Amino acid sequence: MVLKELKDEYNLVNIKDLKFKYNKKSKNYDLIIPELRIKEGQIVSLLGPSGSGKTTLLNILLGYLKPESGKITIKNSPKIHEITYIMQENSIYENVSVFNNIFLSARNNRKWIDSSRIRYFDSFFEEYINFNLLEKYMQYASVLYCENNNFLKKKWRYFKFWWQILFAKNLPSKFKILKDLKLKNLFKTELQEVAKKLGIDHLIHKNVNELSGGQKQRVAFAKGIIKKTNLVLMDEPFSALDAKIKESTIDWLLKIKKEFNLSIIIVTHDQEDAMKISDQIILLDKGQVQQFSTGGEMYENPNNLFVAKFIGSPEINFIEKNDKKSFYIRQNKVQVKQVNNGKYKVVGKKDFGDRVHYQIEINPENIWTVILKDESIAVGKRVNIKYLKSDVLVFDKNGERLYE
Repeated sequence: MVLKELKDEYNLVNIKDLKFKYNKKSKNYDLIIPELRIKEGQIVSLLGPSGSGKTTLLNILLGYLKPESGKITIKNSPKIHEITYIMQENSIYENVSVFNNIFLSARNNRKWIDSSRIRYFDSFFEEYINFNLLEKYMQYASVLYCENNNFLKKKWRYFKFWWQILFAKNLPSKFKILKDLKLKNLFKTELQEVAKKLGIDHLIHKNVNELSGGQKQRVAFAKGIIKKTNLVLMDEPFSALDAKIKESTIDWLLKIKKEFNLSIIIVTHDQEDAMKISDQIILLDKGQVQQFSTGGEMYENPNNLFVAKFIGSPEINFIEKNDKKSFYIRQNKVQVKQVNNGKYKVVGKKDFGDRVHYQIEINPENIWTVILKDESIAVGKRVNIKYLKSDVLVFDKNGERLYE
């Protein structure tokens, strides 16, 4: 039991026996998760069709929704305002400058105010040694670092520390210290560092209405990062972006995740986006987790027929079925050879440049898609196909995976 608890400490999210429903009178639950553990420092996508439960799970993680039963814990038990939440329509104030958008987020966050003051005085005492004042500062800092201390106690200790500064000898201009400690001045210093890392330093004095969708998203990130949050939740972050901006945004996200040691949980309906960006994917359907693994594992080793059909485009090819089993094969696992008296006919062809999708008629009710690099086979030609038995995916009559 102790070992299990120690393991849980290294996870970002731990879920146990979670059940949730919107209609409290209904017997059916909208989300059921027996157990789920999400590691820290990863990008995890919540993927699935509409109504699968992915946004519901995100809102439960945020604390917007409360489960009927079960236990959900997030490392360090962050409050809602301590989690960066980036919605489909970015969480920024319109008709306000980028600077003020980020400053308002910082100013309203007690954690940022305390950490910025500590950062300032740490630097200050490296230059000016005053042991009596340093002792008072250590008392002030110890109160800030103790989460059990309330706001009034912290405020009182800060006031007493300031009183010591006013009457301390051999200090530089006390008015300069007072000026430096104004929240906006503390913010300017920190913003320069964050904005440069996020690639928005050239946008600071622009109105957010002048920004593109991708730039607004970066500003929304800055609002969270300035508050020292390590957990970012994103709801369909790429849906409003065109293909080119989406690619650069994904690359940017991967970079800042490492830069700021972030844990990011993303809701998306697009499997291609999920495969590109995620360390792990949680695939949901009908309110239940169908598989939690890497995208590659889902593609190569799906838990069930739903996963096999949902992951991968085009959809897997149907081979045959009997009373107990059904058999499928991935498009890239099939070999095709053109022969004059071939058993099958090529009925369609789409050239994507680096690959060609061939539609091959197995029978009038079953058209396969096969992915090849060879572009020489013309529509109407006869072909034979072959594949390895080990590449065939087998499922029982309920759609659960069988291993033969």
